[in-house]
Amino acid sequence: LRSLAFSSSAPLSLPAFEALRTSAAWAPVLRAKGFLRFAECGSYWLTLQMCGPRLEVTATRHRPGSGSGGGGEAERSSEARSSELVLIGGRRLDEGRLLE
Repeated sequence: LRSLAFSSSAPLSLPAFEALRTSAAWAPVLRAKGFLRFAECGSYWLTLQMCGPRLEVTATRHRPGSGSGGGGEAERSSEARSSELVLIGGRRLDEGRLLE
């Protein structure tokens, strides 16, 4: 098994992410988990959890794990604004194609 970690301080593009998630490059991904911000989703955070064919996405107004979302110091930090995603997959997991 291989794993890849991705983080970005800028909001992601939802259409670009969906194109990647439904592409052949994503086929070796067995498990994915992340806290994502998309430009198209305004102030919402999306928690993504995938295991095999099962995909679960939950939207919240604050970064998961940051408490109440009341705008405290941690929430204003660059870490609180960043998207983070971890992918676990087989040997064919291609970092170049998945993280471009």
